Amino acid sequence: MRRKDREIQDMAEIMEILKRGSVCTVGFQDTPCPYLIPMNYGALLEEGKPALYFHGAPEGTKLELLKRDPHVSYTVFTGDRIHLDQETACRSSSSFESVCGSGMAVLLEGEEKRKGLAVLMNHLGHGEGARFNEDSFPEKEVERIAVWKIITETVTGKRHE
Repeated sequence: MRRKDREIQDMAEIMEILKRGSVCTVGFQDTPCPYLIPMNYGALLEEGKPALYFHGAPEGTKLELLKRDPHVSYTVFTGDRIHLDQETACRSSSSFESVCGSGMAVLLEGEEKRKGLAVLMNHLGHGEGARFNEDSFPEKEVERIAVWKIITETVTGKRHE
């Protein structure tokens, strides 16, 4: 990172940014260019690094690419504000917090799938006091969706105020 003064390495701060966010853009390996898609997610600290949980249809481009090559990258940003200088445009700036990471995407089954759904729904509903557990989801609904997670290998955060 070029601006080390803006870098966040503390995992607790990185997790706080992830907890505030609700949309994660995931980049999948594809040819001739990466396939990027914004998705809702749930975040949990596992083995000292973020694990991001997602759900969706059990077929489609994302899953085809994930099965072909599970290496993915992601970014989450929050608190973005533009500070416009109308007299000198080059003095305009923005403030934000972001987390960028990469790792392996893994399809989940059984109890891990249910755990992933609970993490996702609790993350998205935390402002409303959501309380989901692995038993909160009807079996037929769980069978009809795919749940996967990114096991983070590298991650960094950035803050510009």
